[in-house]
Amino acid sequence: MRVLHVLPFPGVGGTEVATRRVVEAVQPFGVQSAALLLRPTTDLRAYFEEGGISCLDCPERPEPSLLREVPSFLRTSSALARIFRSFDIIHCADVSATYYVAVAGRLAGRPVLCHVRNRETQTGWRERIFIGAASHFTFVSRDTLDRFSMRLPPSRTSVLYDGIDIPPCVNLVERAATARAVRAEFGLREDAVIAAMFARVNPQKDYPTLIQAAARLRESHPELRFLIVGDNDRVEANRRHFVEVQNLARLAGVLDRFVFTGSRSDVSRLMLAADLCVLCTHFEGLPLVLIEAMAAGQPCIATAVDGIPETLTDGVTGLLHAPGDAEGLAAAIARLIAAPDQADTLGANARAEAQRRFSHDRFARDVQTLYNRLVSTQGKRPTKGEAARAALG
Repeated sequence: MRVLHVLPFPGVGGTEVATRRVVEAVQPFGVQSAALLLRPTTDLRAYFEEGGISCLDCPERPEPSLLREVPSFLRTSSALARIFRSFDIIHCADVSATYYVAVAGRLAGRPVLCHVRNRETQTGWRERIFIGAASHFTFVSRDTLDRFSMRLPPSRTSVLYDGIDIPPCVNLVERAATARAVRAEFGLREDAVIAAMFARVNPQKDYPTLIQAAARLRESHPELRFLIVGDNDRVEANRRHFVEVQNLARLAGVLDRFVFTGSRSDVSRLMLAADLCVLCTHFEGLPLVLIEAMAAGQPCIATAVDGIPETLTDGVTGLLHAPGDAEGLAAAIARLIAAPDQADTLGANARAEAQRRFSHDRFARDVQTLYNRLVSTQGKRPTKGEAARAALG
């Protein structure tokens, strides 16, 4: 079986990491994978090639049109369809990728899988027409499916929870040594308490609320430092937002409490050094980084939005706070600092939950089952009635 993954974004983020994990998961089943880059960049190509995934550049990205540009759209879609015929499945890593290439997939007679990773509640009627050409839609959480703006029959939808390799337990001596080394690297005192957030500096993430929470804790917890691990300069949108976030932190008097590392290749090491992990965000499908933190046995605090409550159970495997609730976030951080035994219990429960629900083996089986299902129904396209209902939402 040959699968072509279609990537719509120029940078390396959660979607790209998740796509590589899909590829790695199904390799033992003999699935051969390649990546089609709609907006190729050197970093993006290098990321996939480092994982042994061959990359194809889109000869010319189709621009969906219902008016004068229809001939051009059909021409570029036909050119793409010729590439698609060399594969058994076209796996779109995001809804936006589906928008550009689903019609080409239909022209090629290949099943197109749309992977919905974030909340999509306001898709316009024009976009629905082209996205609706996909054969099947798989969602990273039940919440993401329930909120989807297009009406789809159950036969064309599924929920596919992501999975990761669960790391082995790390002994206390090794953890302490890593913690000391990381604190020394960033000029932090050995007794500093690190609350780490692993996320790019992007408007999707709710850094303003995190900064407000930090300001509330400034006097009561002078030892607290926030370690922000994620891109802040490789993508223009992130560069602009990084300046805004720094200004907000400066105005709140807590810029000195934040350490921005930028993109790092040693995320697991930095995660091991943290005392707790935070994910303050406006929206998420099912955040892989949260699953990674759970698997590492870290006590986690996250915003109760979208698929996060399906991942983290408040008071059992972590703590949740309401969107935009800086006071609630600050209270949760203070609670874990004051009660290390409770933090350890939450971390242990989180690891057990990750092993049970989000393992690599479970994920691999689910992906391969879905792929087999798509191939077995190859050529079966949405009926005109189904397409119309999807477009109408």
